[in-house]
Amino acid sequence: MMNKEQIINNGKQQDKSVIAALNKVEWDASVRAVGLKNRFSRYALSFTIMFFLFVFMQSGCGKNSDDAAKTVFSIKSGESAYSIVSRLKKDNLIFSKTLFLAYAKFNGSTSKIKAGYYEFSRKDGMFKILDELKSGSKSLIKFTIPEGSNIKQTAEIIASKGTIDKDKFIRIASDRNMEGYLMPETYFIDPIMKEEDIIDTMKKEFDKKVTPEMYERANELDTDMDKIITLASIVEKEAVNPDERAIIAAVFYNRIQKRIRLESCATVLYAMGVNKARLTREDTFFDSPYNTYRHLGLPPGPICSPGIESIKAALYPANSSSLFFVSKGNGSHLFAESLDEHVKNKQETKKIIKKRQKSKQAD
Repeated sequence: MMNKEQIINNGKQQDKSVIAALNKVEWDASVRAVGLKNRFSRYALSFTIMFFLFVFMQSGCGKNSDDAAKTVFSIKSGESAYSIVSRLKKDNLIFSKTLFLAYAKFNGSTSKIKAGYYEFSRKDGMFKILDELKSGSKSLIKFTIPEGSNIKQTAEIIASKGTIDKDKFIRIASDRNMEGYLMPETYFIDPIMKEEDIIDTMKKEFDKKVTPEMYERANELDTDMDKIITLASIVEKEAVNPDERAIIAAVFYNRIQKRIRLESCATVLYAMGVNKARLTREDTFFDSPYNTYRHLGLPPGPICSPGIESIKAALYPANSSSLFFVSKGNGSHLFAESLDEHVKNKQETKKIIKKRQKSKQAD
């Protein structure tokens, strides 16, 4: 049996053991807490650094002046957020598709994007672009310039939208030698854009579509892009049937090589400033350097803005020895390598046209 003193001493030892165990538990917990706190601090610091780097890149900071170029961006009704963001990335308007989508989902914007037409630049950054997509598009003005339009016709189309001074547009475009370089396309512009700004936009579209490879091809043909565009503009006006562009280009190349005048009706009509179905003999004597019935080779410059397919035809003409072509009156032509064959084709086309006219009258 333990006496009273032994019992007291034994109790004190047990208390010390319990206290020591509790102290150890408290110490271990403190160590773990500090470890967790340190890890959390490292994660928080890393996240903060990444976030501010992301904001810096997306806010437009650190970007060069080329990033300020505006791009028209359209969104169709019902288009998914993923599709929209994919196209933003494809157009080089955002830095990261993944981050843009993550941010849009985080603040609940994916269902708030509105259909319409927008103007963005890479310099705008993610936040501004997303805000505008949620706010809705501006009232942009739409106009379409058909292939084969000249400066005057282009000015008339844009002026009909009530946004520009037609005469001022013609004057600026002419002074800058823009005939042939106002790329035919559908455009969406801000109503406050000035004449020179619209001209710049259309020229940039030309520069985008006419690639460095095309310039290299022009060099291979021992010519320059200005002459290619001039020839392409004639092809554009002469070739009603798209399938005949390359062979018509070949005819003009062959005539130039053999020092035969091009005798393009389209060049005379451009010189005269008129539009009619057929030239008279008197018309072919019209005094102008653009009259290819009177002057050898290409005219001084383009007679309209050709579409990209006519430019390609001028760069890659068909493998043909034809020197002549005559219209069949339905948009297609008969081609000939000799004058005799050409005369026969002209007689044949007259018969075809007369037969077609009689058929219409009978109907």
